Amino acid sequence: MNGTWTKYWGKIAADSHSNSELYGFETFESKSQDTQFEVALLGACFGFVTEGVLEIRDSKIQWTVRSGQWFVTNGGFKGNLKKNSRAAIIQKSDFKGLYAMGGPIEAEGRLKYIDGCTDTLLCAPPLLGDPCLNLLHFPPGTDQTAHTHPSVRMGIVASGRGLYRHTQGTTPLVPGAIFMIEPNAKHSFQTTDSELNVIAYHPDSDWGPEHEDHPMINRTII
Repeated sequence: MNGTWTKYWGKIAADSHSNSELYGFETFESKSQDTQFEVALLGACFGFVTEGVLEIRDSKIQWTVRSGQWFVTNGGFKGNLKKNSRAAIIQKSDFKGLYAMGGPIEAEGRLKYIDGCTDTLLCAPPLLGDPCLNLLHFPPGTDQTAHTHPSVRMGIVASGRGLYRHTQGTTPLVPGAIFMIEPNAKHSFQTTDSELNVIAYHPDSDWGPEHEDHPMINRTII
């Protein structure tokens, strides 16, 4: 399914083609204190905190992730979401993640994208074909060309406002809105007087290191 959500606690949606599940957690609407949850030990988790603080831990790490920061875990974990906080998590059950955490994200992306937008590859695929996590930046006044992607896209609005245009109509995007776009679904984004920053998970990639092509081996002269 395609969809956007602004109120959530737990699993929201799933894509069976890529073995990816979308989770959202927030303590604004119905939770008045720190709230604990657990993501099963099934595979790598890609997450982003839009507001507040998320504490995560498993058998190897214990991290505090703050607003504007992203993270990747090896598998599932136990979380404690502080009051007035919000986070999105995507789990890929057939992938073993590399532990990583970064941010806060920058105001714009470092790579060119279509129609004057920019992108930063926050978490690169460790190997060609692996999943990745991205920051997409849409400047004010963007009228993006309608397009598709060959695999699902999942993520959350980090900041700003805009419109998500799809075959069923137009949906407003606000900070904290979580979204899922089905494979090959035609869509585009539009902004007027506000920028829009989106964190987007891709379950696969057509670019990345290979065993015979990566910086370590390419710069080793024998």
